[in-house]
Amino acid sequence: MANQAPTPIQSSIPADLERELREIQTSSHTGQQGNLDDNKKRWLVVGICLHDILSPSLRIYVDPVVKTLYNALKRSDQIDIQTQTKYLRKYGATNIYLNYEAINNNKATHGFRSLLYDYKVQNAVDLSKLFLQTHMSHYTAFDEACDSSALLGMINKIDKFPLIVQTAANDVRSTLRNEWAHCNFLVWDDVKYVQSLQLIEDLIYILNLNAADEKQMIGELQKWRKNGTSFLQGYTISFELVNEIRQKLQVLVEYAEVISKTADIEFGKVHELLVDIAETLSQDDKGFQLLKM
Repeated sequence: MANQAPTPIQSSIPADLERELREIQTSSHTGQQGNLDDNKKRWLVVGICLHDILSPSLRIYVDPVVKTLYNALKRSDQIDIQTQTKYLRKYGATNIYLNYEAINNNKATHGFRSLLYDYKVQNAVDLSKLFLQTHMSHYTAFDEACDSSALLGMINKIDKFPLIVQTAANDVRSTLRNEWAHCNFLVWDDVKYVQSLQLIEDLIYILNLNAADEKQMIGELQKWRKNGTSFLQGYTISFELVNEIRQKLQVLVEYAEVISKTADIEFGKVHELLVDIAETLSQDDKGFQLLKM
């Protein structure tokens, strides 16, 4: 039988990713892992990598850039002492409208009565919120409450980030993070999974973090590549990995619950599905094939 020509998406996959894809597709199984199908497993592993690896990397990266911009705007526009009659309305060469609903509880206190808003931008974190939709701004520091959606959004809007970083971040945002949040498990096949982890790795390298942070984040990603293969293929896995998957899943459940209540009501679907996965793994004694010690 003649070899089939590669599809366009197969042709776009680098050789090293093709090898990884073949390993996932052809590795022998040592047992079934309960009732959780492979697409949900891939979606879960990618979610762990987004939340535990990419988001911390982005927080490290955006913090000094936004602080530098804030200090510059204090000098040039006195944004820290703005009033209702004199404030910076647009930013940058593209004239991005700044969203003052998002700071100082303006939307909650005054609704759409912008004449009553408090326009003083008190710190770099508040400055970052001006570039986001109001529902994305429920954080008070560049911490876990500031998630990948907000971080990727501010990178997209603030021109102080290099174009190469903006391009890579926009790719991750549109083809990975947003699709993950849409919870369409049908798209999470082997190709999507491998390409998603590669997108995360590429962006981390492009951020050019200090050597220690980059090594830590890439090391964590490689660990989850290995863990993900074991999880997907039904290899016997250790109690440590079982516990780590459950711990990371619980963190995702709590994160999704907070986001769905404070930032994005549509994220409730993500929370619901994560809870379902957690229940499946906890109720099914065969949810994991444990390594016999």
